[in-house]
Amino acid sequence: MPKFNVRDLIEYDDARFLPKVLVNRTGYRMVLLNLRKGQAVPEHANKDIVTVYAVTGHITFYDGKTPVDLRTGEAVQIEGNQPHHLEAHEDSSLFVIAAGAAPAQEKATDEQLIDVRQIPGPQRHPLIFSTFDGLTVGEALIIVNDHDPIPLNRQMDSLRPGQAEWKYIVRGPEIFKIRVTRIAPLKGAEISPTIQPEALLGIRGA
Repeated sequence: MPKFNVRDLIEYDDARFLPKVLVNRTGYRMVLLNLRKGQAVPEHANKDIVTVYAVTGHITFYDGKTPVDLRTGEAVQIEGNQPHHLEAHEDSSLFVIAAGAAPAQEKATDEQLIDVRQIPGPQRHPLIFSTFDGLTVGEALIIVNDHDPIPLNRQMDSLRPGQAEWKYIVRGPEIFKIRVTRIAPLKGAEISPTIQPEALLGIRGA
C-alpha cells in the first residue's frame, strides 16, 4: 500500500509546470501537479474520468469552454474524452486522478490526442512527455502537427529509450499525425525536457 508525504512532494519549476506520477496502473493514475503562478496546462483530453483536487493554491479549470475556479480543498470531476485545460493564479499543487474510462458508447477513442498546433512552443515537449509518462504499456497518444516532429522523436529516443513505438498515421505534406505507443514501463529515473531542442539547435521542434 503506497503512502505519500504530500508536503515533501510539492516543489516548483520556474520554467514549466511540474507533474509527479505517484501511481500508474491500468485504469488508475494519480499525479501531483505543481504549477507556479501564471503557468498553465494546455487543452488536452483523457480517455478516463478525471478528478482534480486543489491541495494548495488557486486555479481556473476549464471544462471545454466552461471555467470553474478551484481553491485549496476544492475538487472538480469531468467525463472521459472531454477537452480541458487549466491555469494557475498563484503557486498551486493539484492531485489529478484518472480512473474508470467512460462507457464504450461515449468514448470517441482509446487514445489521447495532442494537437500541438494549438499549443505554445515552450509547452509542447513538457506536455507530450507528461502525457506519455501517464500511459500504461499498450496505451498510446496521437500527436498532430503541421510539420514532421523529428526533434521530438530523437528526444523521445534519448530520454525514454526502448519505451516508445513511433508510427506515422499521416505523413504530410500539410499535416502530420503520429501514434506514440508505450511498449515498456517507466524505469523510475527518467527526466523530462525543460528546454526545447529548437532553442538549443535553432530548429523547429514538435
